[in-house]
Amino acid sequence: MNQVPFRKRAWPLWVGAIALAAANVGMFAFMRAIGVFPQMSMWGAQVYNLLGVKVDAPFTIYPLTPLLLDVHSMINFGIVLGVAAAALLSEEFKLRKEHWTGYVAALAGGVLMGFGTVIMPPCNVGGFYSATMALSLSGPLTVLGLLPGAYLGGLLMKWQAERAVAVLDFNSMPKGEPVRARSSSAQPLIGAAVSLLLLAAAGFYASCGLTKHAGLLLFGAAFGVIFQRSRLCFTSAFREILVSGNGTVMKWVLVSTALGTVGFALLKASGYQPMHFVLPVGMHTVAGAFVFGIGMSLAGGCGIGVLWRSAEGYTRAWVALLAGMMTAGSWVLIYGKHVGEGWLYGKPVSLANYGGYIGGTAIVFLFLAAFYGFILFVEARKRERA
Repeated sequence: MNQVPFRKRAWPLWVGAIALAAANVGMFAFMRAIGVFPQMSMWGAQVYNLLGVKVDAPFTIYPLTPLLLDVHSMINFGIVLGVAAAALLSEEFKLRKEHWTGYVAALAGGVLMGFGTVIMPPCNVGGFYSATMALSLSGPLTVLGLLPGAYLGGLLMKWQAERAVAVLDFNSMPKGEPVRARSSSAQPLIGAAVSLLLLAAAGFYASCGLTKHAGLLLFGAAFGVIFQRSRLCFTSAFREILVSGNGTVMKWVLVSTALGTVGFALLKASGYQPMHFVLPVGMHTVAGAFVFGIGMSLAGGCGIGVLWRSAEGYTRAWVALLAGMMTAGSWVLIYGKHVGEGWLYGKPVSLANYGGYIGGTAIVFLFLAAFYGFILFVEARKRERA
C-alpha cells in the first residue's frame, strides 16, 4: 500500500489551530498581529488614484504607499506566495472556473465584505481573532454580527445550490471519458521555485535594511502554509455552526484564540504595544460584522480566504478580492472621513481596563467558554433532531 507523501498530507485541525496561534503571537512580538483587509482597502484606493479619482486610504495607519514598499502588504503577499507554494508542492493547484451565478455571488460578497471591513472594522480574522487575543472588547462583540450574518449568507448559498441541482438534467449530461493517471507533474518543481522566489524576496528586503518587510513577508508565508494545509477556514467556522449544526472548525478556532490570548496578554502586560488591535466599539461593530458575515459566505471566503483561494486558482475568489478592495477603497469618498473618525465609530475599549491583564484574560476565557458551550448546545440539538 502506497503511503501518501508528507507534502500531500493534510494537517489535522488541531495542528493548524496551534500553529496559527503561535504564528500570530510570534508576528505580534515581531511587529503586529494578523489582519489583511485594511491593506487591501489601501490597494483599492491606489487603483482609484491611478484612474484619476483622488481618494485617501480608509485606514490612517495604512496610508497610500507603493505596494512593494508597504510593510503591511507584505503579510498579504506572503500569504499568497505561501499558499501557492504549498498548493503546488502538494499538486493541488488548479484553475477553477465558475458558472456566471457564482461570479455574481462573489461580486456581491466582495462588495459586502468591503463595506463590512470599514464599518466593523476590520475583517473577521483581524476584528474577531486578533482583536480578541489583544483583549479588545470589540473582538467578542463581532460574534453578535458575524454569526447571524454568516448564517444568512450560508442560507442564501444553500438556496442557490438547491436551485442549481433542481434544474439539472442528468440524462443530457455528456459522457465523461476516463482520466489517465499522470505519472509526473511539474507542480512540485514550480512550487519549489515559488519557495525560492519567496526566500529571495525576503533576502532582498533584508539586504536593503527593510527587515520588517522581510519578516512580515515570511510570517505571511507561514500563515499561508498553515491555512492551505490545515484548511482552517474562518468562514466555514462561523457559517456551519447554524447552517449545518457542525461546530468542529469553530471549536478549534476558539482553542487557538485562547492560546493566543495568553501570549498577547503576557506581552502587553510587559508594556509592549498595550493598545495594539484594541479597536473602536459601538453598534457599528455588530452592524459591520453582520454585513461582513453575509459577504464572506457569499464570496466563499473572508479576506484571508479569498487570498488563499486566489492563490489556489479559484477564479471566483479573484472577483471577490477585486470587489472587496475597490469597495473598501472608496470609503473616504462615501463617508467623508477615515475609519475610526466621526459620528459612526465608538472609542477603543481594552478589557485590561477591567481587572488588569489577568482580569481581561479571564473575561476573554469566559467569553470563549460561553461560545464553546453554545456550539455544544447547537450540536446536541442537531443530534436530537436526527
